[in-house]
Amino acid sequence: MSNTNAVIVPTVVDEPMDFTVIATSPKDMEAGQRSLILWAARKIQSLKNESAEANEQLALHQQKKWDQKGWRNQLAKIGRRIDFYRKIKMALEHGYYIVPPFPIDIFAIRTKRTNPIPRDGKYKFDRRLQSAQILPAGHGRYVSDQPIQASYGDVTDDGKQVTRYYADNFRDVDFPFKLARAEIREATDKALELKLFDQLGVLPARRGADPIVCGQILSPDKRSDAPITFFIAWWIDTRTL
Repeated sequence: MSNTNAVIVPTVVDEPMDFTVIATSPKDMEAGQRSLILWAARKIQSLKNESAEANEQLALHQQKKWDQKGWRNQLAKIGRRIDFYRKIKMALEHGYYIVPPFPIDIFAIRTKRTNPIPRDGKYKFDRRLQSAQILPAGHGRYVSDQPIQASYGDVTDDGKQVTRYYADNFRDVDFPFKLARAEIREATDKALELKLFDQLGVLPARRGADPIVCGQILSPDKRSDAPITFFIAWWIDTRTL
């Protein structure tokens, strides 16, 4: 008889309990999804408890007129992690499944900036790609990571005339597949409307066969950490098989 429940392998005893989800069937995935939602909720509650304790310490330091910078920084760090797990929990509750951290080709980033970072330079072929900001759910807007470029004339220290290029304005999100079925576009638009994922992308390369659309939530502590990647949509043309 096949096992239809996700295997939960505890790794620690303390709450919130971390565990490993092992799935070998769609039913396993559904059971694992429910467990992950509860896990995220426990993470959030644990961090709220840490925040309450940090606030108490901050209040004591204020009363004693001690330096409060450390506790203020700690509260900000905890707040960022609460937002991180809230976004994960919301994504899980909307039915998005966590998948391995695939190297995706980004086509949409979420930002609250009015203008892109200029990334001034002398080479036009440098696309001056922009990065997503780490924002709470519902904040900011989606734009392309490839900005509109502009240029200006400049004079070097030795009197030579040169042209310099910079990111001048954000570009609207452009879905990378022109012949994608309406269902794929609708699933992508729904993910964008949620303003939940920090960035969206596709894999494999934009012109590869059988692409997958993914959303990613970036780590709030170290930008070098692998993002949490969620499955949004996939399609296959049997003519490519």
